[in-house]
Amino acid sequence: MTRFGKLRVVALDCDGVLIDDTYLAMIARFVTDHGGRYDAAAERDVIGLRDIVVAEKVTALCGLDQPAEETLKQLWAARQEYLAEHPIRVAEGARDCLEALSKLPVRLVCYGGRTREHTFDRYLGEFAELLDPEVPYVSINEHRPGVDHIARGVLGAGFDEIVFVDDVSRVAEDARAHGAGFIGFPSSPAHARQRDFMASCGVRHFAGSLADLTPELLAIVDGELATSTHWPR
Repeated sequence: MTRFGKLRVVALDCDGVLIDDTYLAMIARFVTDHGGRYDAAAERDVIGLRDIVVAEKVTALCGLDQPAEETLKQLWAARQEYLAEHPIRVAEGARDCLEALSKLPVRLVCYGGRTREHTFDRYLGEFAELLDPEVPYVSINEHRPGVDHIARGVLGAGFDEIVFVDDVSRVAEDARAHGAGFIGFPSSPAHARQRDFMASCGVRHFAGSLADLTPELLAIVDGELATSTHWPR
């Protein structure tokens, strides 16, 4: 069995890692359809925040004369329309990946912006036995980006004992600020800017698919966390 000197937790984002992301492309389409300009600056500013904060920023981007709560309702409706065109699928190789990671001496957890029932149970419930028996899933919408909430608040782990696997650069920035591990997972063409943002933030490790999340990659991250070399100085 792979042994780690520092790593105790592997935290996997659901949307964009284990299941299809339905957020980035939908937000981009909503902004442009409502007269806003969706460029790199807009994406960096909007993505990875609490729902109501996203709605506030989208309201401003589009110049909408309405409360953010109304924009949020419209965003949810737009997401439902997007899902009708692009139904959520579990990522290829999800079971193989989780089975391999579950054999490692770490707590394996998932997290996402929705409730457990909305996302995890519906799409990933069949994998629950492969995850941490106490905390298989953490909802982070009210605690975004979520690094402190998951590591300290929920799991009681040190920041240098956990690695996050996520498709959003704001989580990478939060991980770097706290000294936590991070592996980038830009999962679609819509994530091209996110990959660039991650690289500019100092992310060294990227996974192009779940097959790339190997014990060998985690061993590299473990060694970096143990020697405080995971992030550029």
